Amino acid sequence: MKVTIQIDSRLIDDAAAALDLEGVAGTPGAVVAAVLRQVAGTRKLSAIAEGGRAPKRAGREFERAMIDYANSRGRQWDYGPLRGARDLLDVTGCLPAGWLVGAKSTQRGVPAARKLSDAMDQAARALEYLPQVAGKMGFSGPAVADVIPWQVIQRPGAPMGRNYAVTEYDHMLKICDLRERGWNSP
Repeated sequence: MKVTIQIDSRLIDDAAAALDLEGVAGTPGAVVAAVLRQVAGTRKLSAIAEGGRAPKRAGREFERAMIDYANSRGRQWDYGPLRGARDLLDVTGCLPAGWLVGAKSTQRGVPAARKLSDAMDQAARALEYLPQVAGKMGFSGPAVADVIPWQVIQRPGAPMGRNYAVTEYDHMLKICDLRERGWNSP
């Protein structure tokens, strides 16, 4: 079976420039092959496919603003490291209080429903991974089973405090149970 793909040469040139492959000589096919070899297994491919670094930059800016806002309200949160498949969302410092917190900026061309669905899937994966690393992290807060993941979804044009903090319904009911029991009661 033979598959033919037509790719805009400007896209390949932009990708080669972003990857510092401008010196690659040869046919357009050779440039495509060099770009694909360079980005295979890296996150750069998705950034290039989504229009370059702008979406990632917007995400980092929203994350920074969200954390700064939380800190101005008395939290001591910081930026979480990138962990790939072992991601515990975007914020550190919230786990001892029983939270995992992520930030999702919105971008043009991505439907809000898809953005929300992807964010909640990411939160669920973080919660699944947490028991594997809790001890290594010196986690001594609430039991891992009581940790609640949140995603803060950017609401375009709204002040930071008016963005959406979203969790799954079962997690919300867990918060209701905790509040009704006086938060700290067994």
